[in-house]
Amino acid sequence: MLRRHDPTDESPPRHAQGGRGISTRLAWLTLVGGVVLVVARVGVATVVQIHGDGMAPTLLDGDHVMLVRGTWSVDRGDVVVYTPEAGTRTPPPEPQLVEADDPRADNANGDELPDLRDDPDRDLRNTAVIDPEELADNWQKVQDRSGGLVTYEAPTLRVGRVLAVPGDRVAFHVPGVPLGVAIDGEPLVLKPGEPLRLSLRDVDDPEAPAGAPRMRATAWESTDDRRYQVLVPAAPPLDPWPGLELPPAEAGPVELESPAYLVVADNREDGACCDSRAVGWIPADAIRGKVLVRLTGSAAAAPDLDPSARGLQWKP
Repeated sequence: MLRRHDPTDESPPRHAQGGRGISTRLAWLTLVGGVVLVVARVGVATVVQIHGDGMAPTLLDGDHVMLVRGTWSVDRGDVVVYTPEAGTRTPPPEPQLVEADDPRADNANGDELPDLRDDPDRDLRNTAVIDPEELADNWQKVQDRSGGLVTYEAPTLRVGRVLAVPGDRVAFHVPGVPLGVAIDGEPLVLKPGEPLRLSLRDVDDPEAPAGAPRMRATAWESTDDRRYQVLVPAAPPLDPWPGLELPPAEAGPVELESPAYLVVADNREDGACCDSRAVGWIPADAIRGKVLVRLTGSAAAAPDLDPSARGLQWKP
């Protein structure tokens, strides 16, 4: 049955109501989306500057990154900011040797590994760092805007890449594998890359400006579905994991369940002082956040790279 429109009826036509409803919903979605972004920026994210070249070539001195607080969604391959002083040297449970009948398995006759953290004069200058004062100032602003809901304590901060997360099965001393490490049965994959000219700071004088670009050996490393470039040393170290107090390498491969995060700098030589190789496992409460975006990067610091490669990068 057809219904005739009453000219005295002042209500808008149905199609007009529907159109206005869609517009209203879009407006509300836009408003809610903006509020979510503001809350995220105020509550969990901030922008900081990288100081030092311990994460070269991924992050170079002077780069700006967006940092998201906490350990939620931190996975293998992510770049995190952490406090190395909180590293755990003796992981529970006890390592399980692949060769259980090896008389050297319990390390009873092995030499005691030095505790690098016992030396108060040990210099932590050789790694990529976040300026605690800058981050403290940024988080103070965050706290002010949040009405005191967000708090911050100023620690000593370093930057590194996660190779293993809590619960992973990590094997060490695996022959022919980068750093001798395999995660859940999958060894790290390292493929040689083209040498890069990089303008890096002098590790012996970090206050001095970066020198002229010089050639550095690189490789592409893969873990899970992440692929990233690292700087490799001229010669591998005799003991790549002194901070974990593992059985000696001659005892054979050893596998254990990761009690915390295994964090290693991309600049494998200059960053070795302060990552898991030196300070041990990094517990969750020592991780201050994850680098989500690299915002800017100096093209002059890496003249062999296309300038666009030093620009905005999601999850570097």
